[in-house]
Amino acid sequence: MTDLQKNWLTEGIFDFEYKKYVLMAYLQDIDNQFTQNRLFPHLKNLKFHFDSCISIKTKKKQIKTAFPKNLTGIDVATWKLRYEETVQDDPYLDELNYILDFAIPRFSRSIDEGMERFSEVEENVKISPVGIMPLWAEEGYLLFLHTFQPVVSVFEYQLALYDEMRERYMKTQYKETVRIGLGSTVSQLKVELTRRNKSLPNPATYVVESKYDYPLHEALLPVAKKLMLKQMNVA
Repeated sequence: MTDLQKNWLTEGIFDFEYKKYVLMAYLQDIDNQFTQNRLFPHLKNLKFHFDSCISIKTKKKQIKTAFPKNLTGIDVATWKLRYEETVQDDPYLDELNYILDFAIPRFSRSIDEGMERFSEVEENVKISPVGIMPLWAEEGYLLFLHTFQPVVSVFEYQLALYDEMRERYMKTQYKETVRIGLGSTVSQLKVELTRRNKSLPNPATYVVESKYDYPLHEALLPVAKKLMLKQMNVA
């Protein structure tokens, strides 16, 4: 898996062709991951890189516009004053412009592709409560039914306060994977989990099912978190 460092713009050789090669190799690998529906953490990382590029470009413009300009004349068609910049980009900033102009639309397209695949997974996932639901549903268990295997992956969840974006989010912790069948149902699994964890005497428990065999950690888990937040009216 090719990774793109957070400071990829400035580290190593600062050259448009080199940065273009690094970026395209990364995005090609991301495309391969998305083809396998391995969406996370790649989608989140893409958004970070896209936002960073936009931020650098915006700040660069703000710095440039802060310098004084020379009045060069008047546009008689619009009666607006014409100015010229007193500060021109040096070769370093020119190269940075080329890199940003190349990178931003390509990050944007990859993000759009990832979000489209995320929506497809979301449409094929169903979350259902197991047994009687308690009034307090901000912590409990998520039981992921494997599509083609009689096993369940158990995650404990807890609704947390705020992340770095000041949004509510869901913390999850993998507990175990167990087999189910005629003698061991998800309802019985909930009873067993309750017996073992006295701190949750009546845990909110949900079973997560999908039509297709999506990757658990890279697709199903983040989709389930989003759907749970919607269900709790905190998304």
